[in-house]
Amino acid sequence: MTNPKDAPRATPPEPEAREHSLYGEELSPGAQVGGYIVESTRYRGSVSTLYRAREARTGELAALKVMRPQFAAARGALRRFQQEAETLRRLRHPHIVDVLEHGTLADGRPFIAMEWLEGRDLAAELAARGPFSARETLELLEQVGSALRAAHGAGIVHRDLKAQNVVVLPRASGPLVKLVDFGVAKLLAPEEAGSMVTSTGMVLGTPLSMAPEQIRGETPDARTDLYGLGVMLYQLVTGRPPFQGTTLVELEEQHLHAPVPRASERAPVPAALDAVVGRCLEKRREDRYPDVDAALEELRRAVRETGSGRSRQVRALGLYVEALIEGQIDDITLDVVDALLEGARTKADALGLTVMVEGSSFLLGVAALPEDAGAEREARRRVLELALALAEEPSQRIQLARVFLAPTLHVDTATLRPDASGRPGLGGGRLLRLSAWTTGHPGRGVVVTETALAGLEDTFQVAPLPGKESLRHVTRRAA
Repeated sequence: MTNPKDAPRATPPEPEAREHSLYGEELSPGAQVGGYIVESTRYRGSVSTLYRAREARTGELAALKVMRPQFAAARGALRRFQQEAETLRRLRHPHIVDVLEHGTLADGRPFIAMEWLEGRDLAAELAARGPFSARETLELLEQVGSALRAAHGAGIVHRDLKAQNVVVLPRASGPLVKLVDFGVAKLLAPEEAGSMVTSTGMVLGTPLSMAPEQIRGETPDARTDLYGLGVMLYQLVTGRPPFQGTTLVELEEQHLHAPVPRASERAPVPAALDAVVGRCLEKRREDRYPDVDAALEELRRAVRETGSGRSRQVRALGLYVEALIEGQIDDITLDVVDALLEGARTKADALGLTVMVEGSSFLLGVAALPEDAGAEREARRRVLELALALAEEPSQRIQLARVFLAPTLHVDTATLRPDASGRPGLGGGRLLRLSAWTTGHPGRGVVVTETALAGLEDTFQVAPLPGKESLRHVTRRAA
């Protein structure tokens, strides 16, 4: 047997090798950047990489943005990166991401340390839950507008205002948003025009939300951001951007020449909201609102009209319950199916769900969700508890008949409109397209879509369904 003391010892790497392993093209966990220690890579961009890091002394989380080595020698890219740090340092605002530190690594790569935002961007939020109501959209854009007001007041135009650059942070009192990525922001002060990062004739921005003057290579101003605000407004209430093309040229042509589509043709919003989108998206910036305050005031009026109109779009929850039969169907089996569905109807009604669609072996109960985030989450939790109880219904008669209930939960948009008596009731909308979300049930237990489960993952036992990316199989946590 070999004595452990005699075993060969691993030779520690040379200091230069250790440094290279930590500070290569991509920083490794443990690398120190300024006062921050890298934990992991979160996003690889074309010019920079975003890392999750912690402050060395306090352990506070931070987002670390470091330029990639091949761009550190490019004067234009370097100036844009440094300007972003300086821009954010000047813009201390509750709805703009905070800069904590900025500087350069030993090899000359610049970095920016920013507050860590534990949320997801508006584009991801939109993809997960579908279009927002007009009132929800106003709540979000009031905060975006507040950030733009501060930026424009400091002589800065963002120039890349889009859903991906607005991060949504969940709060009990309602969502908090933060405007991020001032990487192509431009100073508006005339005395600084000679040192602007991008000269007239250079196009910077994102094609889906780029203003006509950006496409033409003209100098932007605050009204350029109003164009981006209009794109975002249309996208939030309809679920899609106003202009889409298969090529960059086609997309640019639409921004330059195509008429603005009407949001009311894709969502139950009034003409007043169409008018706000239309004026924000005017081809000539002179025809847009003079500032963000004027645009938001018109949007507030449009939302008030939405609330008093005959119909409006709301987020609603759907509970689809199907009775499944194993084995031969006889009179006893059908009696059990009827009893089970009648019990499900009674329990759904007690939770405020209205049965809108019903067949011989299924029913659909729906309810508009509260606008308050906490109340909305609680409403979904209660219905999910009901679904679990239905799926676990204990009865000797049920077991003999080999019948069980297979519930599915989903959240999507529905139309709230007055019924014949004038009382509000839920009508059509995407939630009523049952084939889009009720066909993935494996036959046992409860199936919940991502939008219905959001924020409840830690409350229940959750497992993915093979081949169904947006569906989850939910059971109770073991006691």
